[in-house]
Amino acid sequence: MRRIAFFVEGQTEQIFLNRLVREVLGTDNTNVILKQYRGGANVPKREINITRSKAIDPRYEVLISDCGSDNRVKSEMMDQTRSLRANGYEMLVGLRDLYPLSLDELPRLEKGLRFFPKTYEKDSKHLDVIVAIREIETWFIAEYTHFEKMDKRLTNQFIHRHLGFNPSTINPEILEHPAKTLDDIYRLVGKTYIKRRWQVQRIVKKLDVDYMEHEVTRHSRSLNRLIRILDDFKNPDKRK
Repeated sequence: MRRIAFFVEGQTEQIFLNRLVREVLGTDNTNVILKQYRGGANVPKREINITRSKAIDPRYEVLISDCGSDNRVKSEMMDQTRSLRANGYEMLVGLRDLYPLSLDELPRLEKGLRFFPKTYEKDSKHLDVIVAIREIETWFIAEYTHFEKMDKRLTNQFIHRHLGFNPSTINPEILEHPAKTLDDIYRLVGKTYIKRRWQVQRIVKKLDVDYMEHEVTRHSRSLNRLIRILDDFKNPDKRK
């Protein structure tokens, strides 16, 4: 069984990745392990939640760890590199948001996240960190077809009339705080988006992953990198 591990900053990223890996790798072929860590730095680290799903014909195992904050993603990945590599994990991938940093700070952030000390030299080619611009909700807005699935009133024209932009034509990476923009959109029809688990699950369930793979990735470098990692993991011969 081939194995890959992801380290994300929160439950939104974990819920989305859980859906994405099943779509790309195949639900019947993929065992998924979800972990949640809290603490670290000034307080003891705790593993407070873990769930496992078993596939019918398992070919892949995917670990998705919710690290609890953006600044814990890289450190948690480094803490677990040796043990996971020893247990057959081919890649360890971090995923975090750029927000609240600005686009100007992206190059510096990416450079820092992709630097690993010399003691990790042997494993460095198996480590990667992706920064979602500006938040993972940027990808949700880019997959604008889901809005009408959430509420038939949320047409592109309706949103444009009330908020001044058309989701089908705007580049959502210019939005400073996409999660707030999502909330603004849903509030037009009496709903909210405040990142509660059930809200995120409902939205992620409505997303058209095929559209995200083939259309959103044309404009989103970060989502394109994430899906390419999964594609390369699924089809290693393509890299040769």
